Amino acid sequence: MKGRRQRVAEAAVRLGITRALRPLHDRGRPSLLVLAWHRIVPLTAGDYPLDLDLISATPEEFDWQMSFLREHMSPVSLTQVIDHLRTGAPLPQRPVAVTFDDGFSDTWEHAFPALRRHQIPATVFVTTGYVNSRKPFWFELAAHLMMKIAPRAISVSGNGDTHLPLGAATAQRRQSIRLLHRFLKSLSDERRETLMTQWSQEFAADIDAAACASSRPLTWAQIVQLAAAGVEIGSHTVTHPNLTQTTDEALAWELAESRRAIAERLHSEPQVVAYPFGTRGTFDDRVMRAAERAGYQLGLAYTQGCNWLHSLRRYELRRVDVALSTSRLHFESLTMLPDWLAQ
Repeated sequence: MKGRRQRVAEAAVRLGITRALRPLHDRGRPSLLVLAWHRIVPLTAGDYPLDLDLISATPEEFDWQMSFLREHMSPVSLTQVIDHLRTGAPLPQRPVAVTFDDGFSDTWEHAFPALRRHQIPATVFVTTGYVNSRKPFWFELAAHLMMKIAPRAISVSGNGDTHLPLGAATAQRRQSIRLLHRFLKSLSDERRETLMTQWSQEFAADIDAAACASSRPLTWAQIVQLAAAGVEIGSHTVTHPNLTQTTDEALAWELAESRRAIAERLHSEPQVVAYPFGTRGTFDDRVMRAAERAGYQLGLAYTQGCNWLHSLRRYELRRVDVALSTSRLHFESLTMLPDWLAQ
């Protein structure tokens, strides 16, 4: 279902007024747009057994999106952004940076060919503890459990216990995924790992190995190939925790160890980090200071909107989320009026 904001955005494109509105949107201020994808997945008929919200586009739509960016904007790497901040090196007009979070293998399988075909620079933020593991990310496993186990099979604490899944219908199960993710993100890393291990064992018979295999993380061999082709590799920590829920020691380790692991394989230290989840409440001033101390030059959040270059906060770069529901008209409007339409 399209939201009101998307319908308004699409109408603006149909009426041909987005370009006319651009000067009012910018008010003479140069900006940087950073777009964010998670998974690029070819969908088939039937109930999808994992987190549908993580799919940003099908391969066909992603190819169109890259073609659009190449034709209408100026794709830049985050290294160019760092150079701009360090030396004042100018960025082209209408700069846009393409980023991917988590490090799913479909980034290599389905996104990389389109990036190469359209010559789009990109940054892939990898969660190093999962690389080569062939096991699903904890948040994907949590989603899969919500799609498979019996209604009311587990309970989580909030304002009274909430039993999940809420029901057998697909819509209720999708709602349960969001509720469970919200609960798990509020926990310490240790407590979350304990619960995920417990549920994995308790509901082992419900876990579909083939479904989990379709959500594999990247391998180091794939990451090396991406880097050799010019794709920037950034850190997304080691275990993908809510960094605000970590101790100072654990926070420093998540940032430093992921950087070390990438540098060991690529012989170059990553300069950029994307905070897991990246929404308000999952990063703060303490996290941003830790990222700077760890040696990163940029920190990327998941707060929506564009970045005005005259007041850019290098450890709080905003990004615009691309979702499976993002139509071509909506995508076009987001690139033209991001600070109005991506809120």
